[in-house]
Amino acid sequence: MHVEQPLFTVATVTYNSGKWVRQAIESVLASSYSSFEYIIADDCSSDDTWKIVNNYKDSRIVAMRHDKNIGEYANRNAVVKSAKGRYLLFVDGDDVLLKHTLRNLAEYIEAFPNAQTIWGVQPANIDFAIMPYVFESHELIRLIYGTTLPLAVIGFAETVFRVEELRAAGGLSQKYSIGDTYIKKKLALTCNALFVPMGFVFWRRSSNQASSRVNQDYRNFLEGYLIDCEIMQSYDADEKQDLELSIRGSFIRRLLKNTLLKGKYSDFIQLYKKAGLRLRDISLLFKRYTYHYSPVERTDEPLVNSFNFSDKL
Repeated sequence: MHVEQPLFTVATVTYNSGKWVRQAIESVLASSYSSFEYIIADDCSSDDTWKIVNNYKDSRIVAMRHDKNIGEYANRNAVVKSAKGRYLLFVDGDDVLLKHTLRNLAEYIEAFPNAQTIWGVQPANIDFAIMPYVFESHELIRLIYGTTLPLAVIGFAETVFRVEELRAAGGLSQKYSIGDTYIKKKLALTCNALFVPMGFVFWRRSSNQASSRVNQDYRNFLEGYLIDCEIMQSYDADEKQDLELSIRGSFIRRLLKNTLLKGKYSDFIQLYKKAGLRLRDISLLFKRYTYHYSPVERTDEPLVNSFNFSDKL
């Protein structure tokens, strides 16, 4: 018997998530859009997470548990490999899926069936387009690097992936601890993105989160720069050189501010070396590469499509 492919796979990855995982599961099961696959992947928790997961018998749930702890991104990749849905949304073990998120996303996908990724963005930041709006890959890179908008640093909770595109990209890299930023920038090289108002998930902030731990040292700072350098290696456009100099100069200025100006001389030297910078790159401190991109000439004439209107424009 033919089983129709679900539009969505919702995935909850857990590790010692017993305190909040019940809320995460209950919120997914309460979604107003009810036809989806729900994978819960536990990374060998030592608390009562797995016991809580096993209390749920909903037919949409596919529960899997690793025999040993394999790490966050290996766990996410196990989900990517197993997902049967066309699109994938992560709702982690301490998150809450908002009730109408999947319904709204399904409506967006019906209107924009060629969307390869969906990015939730802050509406107040997007004054050049009436959302939802699709941006092609060359526009995405220019928006990421030619503006100050925090587009690619908003993580899994506000990102929907088309599964085939995520698999084609090799899944989620374990090279970086900020792998959500990396995969969004990597996909932006080849994929379009549908910008929609953010607010898919309530994502909880706590001191033991991976993202919080990363922010406690220089890792996030350094990795962000190394990711940008890697992305630029694969980018081929007229503004590439300007973007590379801007990225390098911005990193050096931030490095100076966060180390030397605070008396952390050894930190400056170590990070400078780890970033692969040369002595002559110091001269970038005194130069301003001001490449700026805007997809419109006037903000009172934003990009628009027919989605929000009764008649086609």
